[in-house]
Amino acid sequence: MRTTHTGVIALTLVVSLAAGALFGCAKKTEAPVSDTTSISTTPEPIKIGTLPTEDALPLWVAEDKGLFKKAGLTVEIVTFQAAQERDAAFASGAIDAFMGDIIASAALEAGGSPVSMVTVMLGATAKEGRFGIVAKPGSKAKTLADLANVPIATSSASIQEYVLDGLMAEAKVPAGKVKKEVVAKVPVRFELLMNGRLEAAALPEPFLTLAISQGAVLIADDTKGANLTQTVLGVSDKYLATPGGMLTVKKLLQVWNEGVDLVNADPNSFRALLVDKARLPEALKEAYPVNTYPKAAPPTKAEVDAVLAWMKSRNLLKANVTYADLVQALPE
Repeated sequence: MRTTHTGVIALTLVVSLAAGALFGCAKKTEAPVSDTTSISTTPEPIKIGTLPTEDALPLWVAEDKGLFKKAGLTVEIVTFQAAQERDAAFASGAIDAFMGDIIASAALEAGGSPVSMVTVMLGATAKEGRFGIVAKPGSKAKTLADLANVPIATSSASIQEYVLDGLMAEAKVPAGKVKKEVVAKVPVRFELLMNGRLEAAALPEPFLTLAISQGAVLIADDTKGANLTQTVLGVSDKYLATPGGMLTVKKLLQVWNEGVDLVNADPNSFRALLVDKARLPEALKEAYPVNTYPKAAPPTKAEVDAVLAWMKSRNLLKANVTYADLVQALPE
C-alpha cells in the first residue's frame, strides 16, 4: 500500500494553479518539486494496455483518425489477450495505463502498484456495456430464482463474479443458495454452456449476445436495476508524477471526448474498426450493436465503495484501499 500519493505536478505556474484545485485534494505528490520553471510542459509518451473488447473503441477511433497526433500526444495502444498479462505489464512498468475495471484497479493498488482511475470508459449508466446470466439451450429456467442451488459458471474474484452476486442479490436469492462453478476462460465457458455441459453461466459481451443468438436462455443482465459494471482507464501514479505526465492525461481525456463524440454521432460507421480491434465472432460481425460511450468522468464513490466492500468481504485485498486512493478529479 502506498505511503504517499500522486498529486498535481506543476507544469508551469499557470497550469499548476489551474490544475491544483482539481487534482490536489485527493492525492499527494510522490516527489515535491520546488523549482516550477524546470518542469517540462511537453506531454510524456504513454503506453495504454487494453484487451480486445469494445470498451476501448473511442481510443482506437482516436488512433485511426489521428486525434492523438493532432493533440501533440505520442500514444501506443498495446493489446493483451488476458487481464493477467495486462496487470503484470502494468505492475512491471511496461505500460503506463490500462483499460480495466474497479476490481483490477483496487487489486493493483493494494498490491503495491498505485493507480488512479481517471475516467469510466464504458458503464457510466447501466445500459452501457452488458454482463448477463444465461442458461443452456433448452433450459426450463426463466428467472434467477430458478437458478437457486444451480451451479453457475463464472471466473473467480472478477467483475463477472461481482455481477453474478449483484444480480442474485437484487433478485432476493439468498447468498447460501448462489452456487458457482469456476471456469476462468470465457471462450471455454461459452463452449461448455452451448454444449450443455454447464447448466448456466455468467458471460460478458460479445459472448452473451452470441450465446443468446445460438439458443441460450437469457435469465438476467445488468442493463436494468443497479449499475454494476464500469470499465475504467487506470493510470500509474508514478507516471502521473513524471514531468508532462499529468499534462498528457489531461490532453488524453480531451481526445477521449473527441473520440466519444465521433462514435456516438454514428456508431455503425465504426463497425469495421470494432470488428477488427475487438475481434468479434464471425456470426456477430454484421448484427452486433455498437455501443455509445460516456464523456470523461471518474467512477462515483458509491460505485467504487460497493466494489471495495465486496472485495473486502472476500478477503481479496492485501491492504486497505479507499475511494480517495483510487480516484482523483478530472482536469478540465
